[in-house]
Amino acid sequence: MDNKVFAGRLSALLFAAFFLMPGFSMAHGLREKPQDEYVIIDDSAVHLAPLDTAAPVIAESRRCEKPMRLAVVQRGRYGEFQTVMRALLDKLYHDGYLKMNTALHESAFAFDDPDTWKRLSEGSRGGCVELIPDGLYTGSWESGEIWDQVSGELSKRIASDHDVDMVLGLGLAAGVKFADPSLGIPVMIAYASSPEDAGIIGPGEFSDKPGIHVQKYPRRTAMAMNSYYSVFHFKKLGMMTDVDETIRKMQSYEVIRNVGREEGFEVIPCFGSFQDKTDKKNIREFERCRAELLDKGIDALYMPVFDGLEEEQFFSYIQPFVDEDVIVMGDGDTARTSRVEKGVLVSLVEVGLEESGRFEADVMEHIVDGVPPEKISQYYNTNMAFALNLKTARLVNWKPSFEFLMLVEYLFENINFK
Repeated sequence: MDNKVFAGRLSALLFAAFFLMPGFSMAHGLREKPQDEYVIIDDSAVHLAPLDTAAPVIAESRRCEKPMRLAVVQRGRYGEFQTVMRALLDKLYHDGYLKMNTALHESAFAFDDPDTWKRLSEGSRGGCVELIPDGLYTGSWESGEIWDQVSGELSKRIASDHDVDMVLGLGLAAGVKFADPSLGIPVMIAYASSPEDAGIIGPGEFSDKPGIHVQKYPRRTAMAMNSYYSVFHFKKLGMMTDVDETIRKMQSYEVIRNVGREEGFEVIPCFGSFQDKTDKKNIREFERCRAELLDKGIDALYMPVFDGLEEEQFFSYIQPFVDEDVIVMGDGDTARTSRVEKGVLVSLVEVGLEESGRFEADVMEHIVDGVPPEKISQYYNTNMAFALNLKTARLVNWKPSFEFLMLVEYLFENINFK
Protein backbone atom coordinates (compact mmCIF):
# COMPACT_ATOMS: atom_id res chain seq x y z
CA MET A 1 0.00 0.00 0.00
CA ASP A 2 1.24 3.49 -0.85
CA ASN A 3 2.55 5.48 2.11
CA LYS A 4 -0.07 8.14 1.68
CA VAL A 5 -3.22 6.06 2.15
CA PHE A 6 -5.74 8.86 2.13
CA ALA A 7 -5.89 12.38 0.78
CA GLY A 8 -9.05 14.37 0.14
CA ARG A 9 -10.62 17.68 1.05
CA LEU A 10 -12.76 17.64 4.20
CA SER A 11 -16.01 19.54 4.29
CA ALA A 12 -16.02 22.87 6.07
CA LEU A 13 -18.84 21.62 8.26
CA LEU A 14 -16.73 18.84 9.76
CA PHE A 15 -13.94 21.27 10.52
CA ALA A 16 -16.35 23.75 12.04
CA ALA A 17 -18.00 21.10 14.19
CA PHE A 18 -14.65 20.18 15.77
CA PHE A 19 -13.46 23.73 16.38
CA LEU A 20 -16.79 25.32 17.32
CA MET A 21 -16.05 27.13 20.57
CA PRO A 22 -16.75 30.54 22.17
CA GLY A 23 -14.94 33.33 20.38
CA PHE A 24 -14.88 31.70 16.96
CA SER A 25 -17.09 32.32 13.96
CA MET A 26 -17.05 30.36 10.73
CA ALA A 27 -18.74 33.13 8.75
CA HIS A 28 -15.39 34.52 7.60
CA GLY A 29 -13.07 31.81 8.85
CA LEU A 30 -11.87 31.27 12.41
CA ARG A 31 -11.90 34.60 14.22
CA GLU A 32 -10.16 35.81 17.32
CA LYS A 33 -13.19 37.66 18.70
CA PRO A 34 -16.98 37.30 18.54
CA GLN A 35 -18.49 39.11 15.57
CA ASP A 36 -20.13 41.80 17.74
CA GLU A 37 -16.73 42.94 19.03
CA TYR A 38 -15.52 44.07 15.61
CA VAL A 39 -15.46 47.74 14.67
CA ILE A 40 -17.73 48.64 11.77
CA ILE A 41 -15.66 49.88 8.83
CA ASP A 42 -16.96 52.52 6.41
CA ASP A 43 -18.19 51.48 2.99
CA SER A 44 -15.03 52.71 1.27
CA ALA A 45 -13.12 49.79 2.74
CA VAL A 46 -12.48 46.90 0.39
CA HIS A 47 -13.42 43.38 1.51
CA LEU A 48 -11.81 40.91 -0.85
CA ALA A 49 -14.18 38.37 -2.34
CA PRO A 50 -13.67 34.63 -1.86
CA LEU A 51 -11.06 33.27 -4.22
CA ASP A 52 -12.18 31.49 -7.36
CA THR A 53 -10.09 28.35 -7.67
CA ALA A 54 -11.28 27.58 -11.20
CA ALA A 55 -8.75 28.01 -14.01
CA PRO A 56 -9.12 31.66 -15.11
CA VAL A 57 -9.27 32.92 -18.67
CA ILE A 58 -6.29 35.07 -19.58
CA ALA A 59 -7.47 38.68 -19.79
CA GLU A 60 -6.19 41.29 -22.21
CA SER A 61 -3.38 43.39 -20.81
CA ARG A 62 -4.76 46.30 -18.85
CA ARG A 63 -3.86 49.84 -19.70
CA CYS A 64 -2.45 51.85 -16.83
CA GLU A 65 -1.48 55.49 -16.72
CA LYS A 66 1.78 54.57 -15.06
CA PRO A 67 3.27 51.13 -14.35
CA MET A 68 3.93 50.28 -10.71
CA ARG A 69 7.56 49.21 -10.30
CA LEU A 70 7.74 46.35 -7.81
CA ALA A 71 10.59 45.24 -5.55
CA VAL A 72 10.39 41.92 -3.67
CA VAL A 73 12.26 41.24 -0.43
CA GLN A 74 12.71 38.10 1.69
CA ARG A 75 14.96 37.09 4.59
CA GLY A 76 16.03 33.99 2.67
CA ARG A 77 14.86 31.30 0.27
CA TYR A 78 11.89 29.31 1.55
CA GLY A 79 9.75 26.69 -0.17
CA GLU A 80 6.44 28.27 0.83
CA PHE A 81 7.53 31.62 -0.65
CA GLN A 82 7.97 29.90 -4.02
CA THR A 83 4.39 28.64 -3.96
CA VAL A 84 2.98 31.99 -2.87
CA MET A 85 4.93 33.95 -5.50
CA ARG A 86 4.10 31.58 -8.32
CA ALA A 87 0.37 31.85 -7.54
CA LEU A 88 0.64 35.64 -7.23
CA LEU A 89 2.42 36.05 -10.55
CA ASP A 90 0.01 33.65 -12.21
CA LYS A 91 -3.05 35.60 -11.10
CA LEU A 92 -1.56 38.96 -12.06
CA TYR A 93 -0.79 37.48 -15.49
CA HIS A 94 -4.25 35.98 -15.97
CA ASP A 95 -5.93 39.22 -14.83
CA GLY A 96 -3.93 41.32 -17.29
CA TYR A 97 -1.87 43.26 -14.73
CA LEU A 98 1.44 41.53 -15.47
CA LYS A 99 3.06 40.63 -18.75
CA MET A 100 4.99 37.38 -18.83
CA ASN A 101 6.76 35.26 -21.40
CA THR A 102 4.37 32.45 -22.30
CA ALA A 103 7.04 29.76 -22.25
CA LEU A 104 8.23 30.89 -18.83
CA HIS A 105 4.69 31.01 -17.49
CA GLU A 106 4.05 27.44 -18.57
CA SER A 107 7.26 26.13 -17.00
CA ALA A 108 8.21 25.32 -13.43
CA PHE A 109 10.51 28.01 -12.07
CA ALA A 110 11.98 29.43 -8.88
CA PHE A 111 11.22 33.15 -8.91
CA ASP A 112 14.32 34.04 -6.88
CA ASP A 113 16.76 32.34 -9.20
CA PRO A 114 18.73 35.33 -10.61
CA ASP A 115 18.33 34.28 -14.25
CA THR A 116 14.62 33.62 -13.78
CA TRP A 117 14.06 36.97 -12.07
CA LYS A 118 15.83 38.64 -14.99
CA ARG A 119 13.52 36.92 -17.47
CA LEU A 120 10.47 37.77 -15.39
CA SER A 121 11.55 41.39 -15.21
CA GLU A 122 12.24 41.69 -18.93
CA GLY A 123 8.90 40.10 -19.78
CA SER A 124 6.98 42.41 -17.43
CA ARG A 125 7.91 45.60 -19.29
CA GLY A 126 4.83 47.54 -20.37
CA GLY A 127 2.45 45.95 -17.88
CA CYS A 128 0.64 47.57 -14.96
CA VAL A 129 3.10 45.82 -12.62
CA GLU A 130 6.75 45.82 -13.64
CA LEU A 131 9.34 43.76 -11.79
CA ILE A 132 12.43 45.90 -11.26
CA PRO A 133 15.48 44.22 -12.92
CA ASP A 134 17.59 44.53 -9.76
CA GLY A 135 14.56 44.62 -7.47
CA LEU A 136 14.88 41.20 -5.85
CA TYR A 137 16.39 41.49 -2.37
CA THR A 138 17.13 38.26 -0.56
CA GLY A 139 19.23 37.57 2.51
CA SER A 140 20.69 34.51 4.14
CA TRP A 141 19.00 32.64 6.94
CA GLU A 142 22.41 31.92 8.42
CA SER A 143 23.53 35.53 8.73
CA GLY A 144 21.68 38.40 10.38
CA GLU A 145 24.41 40.76 9.17
CA ILE A 146 23.74 39.91 5.54
CA TRP A 147 20.01 40.44 6.08
CA ASP A 148 20.61 43.83 7.69
CA GLN A 149 22.80 44.81 4.75
CA VAL A 150 20.34 43.63 2.09
CA SER A 151 17.27 45.19 3.72
CA GLY A 152 19.21 48.38 4.39
CA GLU A 153 20.11 48.69 0.71
CA LEU A 154 16.44 48.50 -0.27
CA SER A 155 15.40 51.05 2.37
CA LYS A 156 18.06 53.50 1.18
CA ARG A 157 17.06 52.96 -2.43
CA ILE A 158 13.41 53.74 -1.67
CA ALA A 159 14.40 56.93 0.15
CA SER A 160 16.96 58.23 -2.35
CA ASP A 161 16.43 56.80 -5.83
CA HIS A 162 12.62 56.95 -6.00
CA ASP A 163 12.50 54.16 -8.57
CA VAL A 164 10.49 51.74 -6.41
CA ASP A 165 6.71 52.26 -6.47
CA MET A 166 5.71 49.40 -4.16
CA VAL A 167 7.28 46.61 -2.13
CA LEU A 168 6.20 43.04 -1.55
CA GLY A 169 7.77 41.47 1.53
CA LEU A 170 7.63 37.71 1.99
CA GLY A 171 7.45 36.50 5.58
CA LEU A 172 7.53 38.12 8.99
CA ALA A 173 11.20 39.11 8.79
CA ALA A 174 10.41 41.35 5.81
CA GLY A 175 7.51 42.80 7.77
CA VAL A 176 9.78 43.68 10.70
CA LYS A 177 11.95 45.71 8.34
CA PHE A 178 9.42 47.20 5.92
CA ALA A 179 6.00 47.59 7.59
CA ASP A 180 6.97 51.25 7.94
CA PRO A 181 4.67 54.08 6.75
CA SER A 182 7.62 56.47 6.57
CA LEU A 183 8.80 54.70 3.41
CA GLY A 184 6.05 56.61 1.62
CA ILE A 185 5.08 53.85 -0.83
CA PRO A 186 2.63 50.92 -0.64
CA VAL A 187 4.10 47.94 1.22
CA MET A 188 2.48 44.48 1.21
CA ILE A 189 3.60 41.73 3.58
CA ALA A 190 2.55 38.20 2.67
CA TYR A 191 2.71 34.93 4.59
CA ALA A 192 3.84 36.42 7.91
CA SER A 193 3.55 34.32 11.08
CA SER A 194 1.51 35.99 13.87
CA PRO A 195 2.16 39.56 12.63
CA GLU A 196 0.13 41.24 15.37
CA ASP A 197 1.96 39.46 18.18
CA ALA A 198 5.27 40.29 16.49
CA GLY A 199 4.32 43.96 16.60
CA ILE A 200 4.58 44.75 12.89
CA ILE A 201 0.89 45.72 12.60
CA GLY A 202 -1.95 46.52 14.95
CA PRO A 203 -4.98 44.32 15.59
CA GLY A 204 -8.02 44.26 13.35
CA GLU A 205 -9.08 43.56 9.82
CA PHE A 206 -7.75 46.81 8.37
CA SER A 207 -4.27 48.25 8.71
CA ASP A 208 -3.55 50.88 11.34
CA LYS A 209 -0.54 52.04 9.30
CA PRO A 210 -1.04 54.21 6.19
CA GLY A 211 0.32 52.54 3.08
CA ILE A 212 0.90 49.17 4.79
CA HIS A 213 -1.02 45.93 4.19
CA VAL A 214 -0.18 42.74 6.11
CA GLN A 215 -1.78 39.45 5.15
CA LYS A 216 -3.32 37.92 8.28
CA TYR A 217 -4.74 34.55 9.05
CA PRO A 218 -6.39 35.40 12.40
CA ARG A 219 -5.08 33.28 15.26
CA ARG A 220 -3.54 30.64 13.00
CA THR A 221 -0.80 29.56 15.41
CA ALA A 222 -3.00 29.96 18.48
CA MET A 223 -5.70 27.90 16.80
CA ALA A 224 -3.21 25.14 16.03
CA MET A 225 -1.95 25.06 19.62
CA ASN A 226 -5.49 25.12 21.05
CA SER A 227 -6.45 22.23 18.81
CA TYR A 228 -3.33 20.21 19.72
CA TYR A 229 -3.99 20.72 23.41
CA SER A 230 -7.66 19.74 23.08
CA VAL A 231 -6.53 16.40 21.61
CA PHE A 232 -3.43 15.53 23.69
CA HIS A 233 -3.76 17.48 26.99
CA PHE A 234 0.02 17.64 27.41
CA LYS A 235 1.51 19.22 30.53
CA LYS A 236 5.07 20.08 29.43
CA LEU A 237 5.53 21.30 25.86
CA GLY A 238 9.12 21.46 24.60
CA MET A 239 10.13 23.81 21.78
CA MET A 240 13.31 24.44 19.80
CA THR A 241 13.52 28.24 19.93
CA ASP A 242 16.00 30.27 17.90
CA VAL A 243 18.29 32.80 19.56
CA ASP A 244 17.71 35.18 16.65
CA GLU A 245 14.89 37.51 17.73
CA THR A 246 13.33 37.82 14.28
CA ILE A 247 13.31 34.08 13.66
CA ARG A 248 11.92 33.59 17.16
CA LYS A 249 9.01 35.86 16.20
CA MET A 250 8.51 33.82 13.04
CA GLN A 251 8.30 30.75 15.27
CA SER A 252 5.48 32.49 17.22
CA TYR A 253 7.21 31.76 20.51
CA GLU A 254 5.30 34.37 22.53
CA VAL A 255 2.00 33.29 20.99
CA ILE A 256 2.61 29.72 22.12
CA ARG A 257 3.59 30.86 25.61
CA ASN A 258 0.35 32.84 25.85
CA VAL A 259 -1.69 29.81 24.81
CA GLY A 260 0.15 27.78 27.45
CA ARG A 261 -0.79 30.29 30.15
CA GLU A 262 -4.42 30.26 29.01
CA GLU A 263 -4.72 26.48 28.72
CA GLY A 264 -2.57 25.57 31.72
CA PHE A 265 0.41 23.79 30.18
CA GLU A 266 4.07 24.74 30.58
CA VAL A 267 6.14 25.80 27.58
CA ILE A 268 9.77 24.70 28.00
CA PRO A 269 12.02 26.34 25.39
CA CYS A 270 15.56 25.42 24.45
CA PHE A 271 17.35 28.31 22.78
CA GLY A 272 19.86 27.60 20.03
CA SER A 273 21.44 28.87 16.81
CA PHE A 274 19.45 26.57 14.56
CA GLN A 275 20.20 28.51 11.35
CA ASP A 276 23.98 28.37 11.68
CA LYS A 277 24.98 25.52 9.37
CA THR A 278 28.73 26.08 9.76
CA ASP A 279 30.23 22.63 10.34
CA LYS A 280 26.65 21.44 10.98
CA LYS A 281 26.28 23.55 14.09
CA ASN A 282 22.52 23.50 13.52
CA ILE A 283 22.46 19.72 14.03
CA ARG A 284 24.65 19.92 17.13
CA GLU A 285 22.35 22.58 18.56
CA PHE A 286 19.29 20.42 17.92
CA GLU A 287 20.93 17.40 19.56
CA ARG A 288 21.94 19.49 22.58
CA CYS A 289 18.40 20.79 22.99
CA ARG A 290 16.96 17.34 22.44
CA ALA A 291 18.94 16.02 25.42
CA GLU A 292 17.99 19.02 27.57
CA LEU A 293 14.28 18.75 26.81
CA LEU A 294 14.19 15.00 27.43
CA ASP A 295 15.94 15.54 30.76
CA LYS A 296 13.19 18.00 31.71
CA GLY A 297 10.52 15.37 31.18
CA ILE A 298 8.50 16.94 28.37
CA ASP A 299 5.49 14.96 27.18
CA ALA A 300 5.07 16.87 23.89
CA LEU A 301 7.36 18.64 21.41
CA TYR A 302 6.40 21.48 19.09
CA MET A 303 8.50 21.63 15.91
CA PRO A 304 8.44 25.26 14.72
CA VAL A 305 9.54 26.61 11.37
CA PHE A 306 13.30 26.97 11.04
CA ASP A 307 14.19 24.28 13.56
CA GLY A 308 17.46 23.76 11.69
CA LEU A 309 16.95 20.12 10.76
CA GLU A 310 17.89 18.59 7.45
CA GLU A 311 15.26 16.70 5.50
CA GLU A 312 17.51 13.73 4.86
CA GLN A 313 17.24 11.08 7.59
CA PHE A 314 14.83 13.38 9.40
CA PHE A 315 13.30 10.65 11.58
CA SER A 316 16.66 9.82 13.13
CA TYR A 317 16.69 13.31 14.72
CA ILE A 318 13.31 12.97 16.38
CA GLN A 319 13.38 9.22 17.15
CA PRO A 320 14.70 9.70 20.72
CA PHE A 321 11.53 11.72 21.43
CA VAL A 322 9.33 9.04 19.87
CA ASP A 323 11.11 6.33 21.87
CA GLU A 324 10.05 8.17 25.05
CA ASP A 325 6.41 8.43 23.88
CA VAL A 326 6.71 12.20 23.40
CA ILE A 327 4.00 13.62 21.15
CA VAL A 328 5.80 15.39 18.27
CA MET A 329 3.69 18.06 16.56
CA GLY A 330 4.28 20.20 13.47
CA ASP A 331 4.22 23.97 13.33
CA GLY A 332 0.72 24.55 11.94
CA ASP A 333 1.95 27.40 9.72
CA THR A 334 2.94 25.48 6.63
CA ALA A 335 1.30 23.72 3.72
CA ARG A 336 3.88 20.94 3.81
CA THR A 337 3.09 17.42 4.98
CA SER A 338 6.63 16.12 4.38
CA ARG A 339 7.57 16.22 8.07
CA VAL A 340 4.53 14.11 8.99
CA GLU A 341 5.43 11.66 6.24
CA LYS A 342 8.89 11.44 7.83
CA GLY A 343 7.71 10.76 11.36
CA VAL A 344 6.15 13.81 13.01
CA LEU A 345 2.95 12.53 14.62
CA VAL A 346 0.56 15.29 13.62
CA SER A 347 0.46 18.72 12.03
CA LEU A 348 -2.31 21.17 11.23
CA VAL A 349 -1.61 22.21 7.65
CA GLU A 350 -2.97 24.63 5.13
CA VAL A 351 -4.87 23.05 2.26
CA GLY A 352 -3.90 24.95 -0.88
CA LEU A 353 -1.16 27.48 -0.13
CA GLU A 354 -1.68 28.92 -3.61
CA GLU A 355 -4.67 30.81 -2.22
CA SER A 356 -2.29 32.96 -0.19
CA GLY A 357 -0.60 34.08 -3.40
CA ARG A 358 -3.88 34.73 -5.18
CA PHE A 359 -5.09 36.75 -2.21
CA GLU A 360 -1.96 38.90 -2.33
CA ALA A 361 -2.31 39.38 -6.09
CA ASP A 362 -5.84 40.66 -5.49
CA VAL A 363 -4.47 43.13 -2.93
CA MET A 364 -1.84 44.30 -5.42
CA GLU A 365 -4.44 44.77 -8.15
CA HIS A 366 -6.54 46.96 -5.86
CA ILE A 367 -3.49 49.07 -5.05
CA VAL A 368 -2.63 49.46 -8.74
CA ASP A 369 -6.24 50.57 -9.31
CA GLY A 370 -5.80 53.32 -6.71
CA VAL A 371 -7.15 51.82 -3.49
CA PRO A 372 -5.02 52.72 -0.43
CA PRO A 373 -3.56 49.60 1.23
CA GLU A 374 -5.16 50.47 4.58
CA LYS A 375 -8.61 50.32 2.93
CA ILE A 376 -8.16 46.69 1.87
CA SER A 377 -9.06 43.80 4.17
CA GLN A 378 -6.01 42.05 5.60
CA TYR A 379 -7.91 38.90 6.57
CA TYR A 380 -6.95 35.85 4.56
CA ASN A 381 -8.75 32.62 5.35
CA THR A 382 -8.25 29.17 3.94
CA ASN A 383 -9.01 25.56 4.77
CA MET A 384 -6.90 23.92 7.46
CA ALA A 385 -6.74 20.16 8.05
CA PHE A 386 -4.71 17.63 10.00
CA ALA A 387 -1.94 15.42 8.69
CA LEU A 388 -1.34 12.28 10.76
CA ASN A 389 1.23 9.48 10.73
CA LEU A 390 -0.35 6.23 11.94
CA LYS A 391 3.02 4.48 12.30
CA THR A 392 4.25 7.16 14.70
CA ALA A 393 0.95 6.97 16.57
CA ARG A 394 1.56 3.29 17.21
CA LEU A 395 5.16 3.94 18.28
CA VAL A 396 4.08 6.47 20.94
CA ASN A 397 1.14 4.30 22.01
CA TRP A 398 -1.50 6.83 21.00
CA LYS A 399 -4.78 5.69 19.48
CA PRO A 400 -6.64 8.46 17.61
CA SER A 401 -10.38 8.67 18.13
CA PHE A 402 -12.82 8.26 15.28
CA GLU A 403 -13.80 11.93 15.65
CA PHE A 404 -10.19 13.00 15.23
CA LEU A 405 -9.67 10.77 12.19
CA MET A 406 -12.64 12.48 10.54
CA LEU A 407 -10.60 15.69 10.64
CA VAL A 408 -7.52 14.17 9.00
CA GLU A 409 -6.96 15.06 5.39
CA TYR A 410 -3.53 13.51 4.92
CA LEU A 411 -3.00 10.12 6.50
CA PHE A 412 0.31 8.27 6.33
CA GLU A 413 0.62 4.58 7.15
CA ASN A 414 4.43 4.34 7.41
CA ILE A 415 7.47 6.51 8.08
CA ASN A 416 9.64 7.65 5.19
CA PHE A 417 13.16 7.13 6.56
CA LYS A 418 14.94 8.81 3.62
